[in-house]
Amino acid sequence: MLIRELTESNEIDIKKIEAFADHYFSKVGIDVRFTRHFIERLRTRDSAITGRELADLFKKEAQRWGKPIAAMGANSEAVLKDLSSDVNVPFVLKWDRVNSEFDLVAKTVMKKRNFYTPDREFRVENKI
Repeated sequence: MLIRELTESNEIDIKKIEAFADHYFSKVGIDVRFTRHFIERLRTRDSAITGRELADLFKKEAQRWGKPIAAMGANSEAVLKDLSSDVNVPFVLKWDRVNSEFDLVAKTVMKKRNFYTPDREFRVENKI
């Protein structure tokens, strides 16, 4: 799936973003899941986050930090952070017994410069 497919309309296609993120993170045994709150944050009218920004974030994170994220273990919490777009995605890593893989559960999403968290941060910035 090409990134440009995710930007053809103004509305973010959640299923395409999730499939895109799954594609990249599956290489390290991680399935990406979005909470209802994550989806609601994207669907608000004042959300300044684009589909392309999310696609870029998940692609860069998986390529740069996929193995370290998978090595964190179950019930670990951290934040995916794109310094070039200021998009932040706090997540928890859950073990899925049925599929024998980790689920990266994206709890929320926000566009905020200098977002502070006590949790571990996985930072990326340059476009791939």
